[in-house]
Amino acid sequence: MSAGFGPNVITSAVQTSEVSICNKALRYLGAPEIVALDQPSREADLCSRYYAEARDELLEHHHWNFATRYTSLAPLAAVPPFGFACAYRLPGDCLRVRRLRGEPPFEVVEARTLYTDAAPAEAVLTVRVTDPARFPALFVEALARRLAAALAVPLMNSSRTEQAMLQRFGDALEAARVADAAEGASDPVEINPWLMAR
Repeated sequence: MSAGFGPNVITSAVQTSEVSICNKALRYLGAPEIVALDQPSREADLCSRYYAEARDELLEHHHWNFATRYTSLAPLAAVPPFGFACAYRLPGDCLRVRRLRGEPPFEVVEARTLYTDAAPAEAVLTVRVTDPARFPALFVEALARRLAAALAVPLMNSSRTEQAMLQRFGDALEAARVADAAEGASDPVEINPWLMAR
């Protein structure tokens, strides 16, 4: 048996959850922590109201590698306006369209519809990731900082704290973006993963 790995040694990391991210944000504010988002407390109620909004805002802010999907879009029968030739339905979890294969112009309009001349339309999307276990550590830090900023006024009644939290969020976001870029994902123009989409 290797040293340090006896039966009483705990080697698994604590799994990230919505509650753990909320508690991180609450700690930054010096507020009481929660055990569940549905518990009867002001902290839990506000976290429940602001968490998903802060998460999606952060996901949209940068084209994170872990939230990237390559996919062929489903065509629609409707004839699009604006001079485009084709219309496509965006997936329900799509937050932003990064680009289309071949870089043709496109426009995203209401009802989650994309107009373009490309046929077929193969897209790189930023999608909504709801499982916190998939979040990189620096993304978790940035999300907790963003959530703390969102909670500062309704929970602490402090715009000064809000501004301080936003400053720290900016620093955390930059660190997360730099780390994400360093993963070195290949440009989709240079590879062909389109039909390997999940």
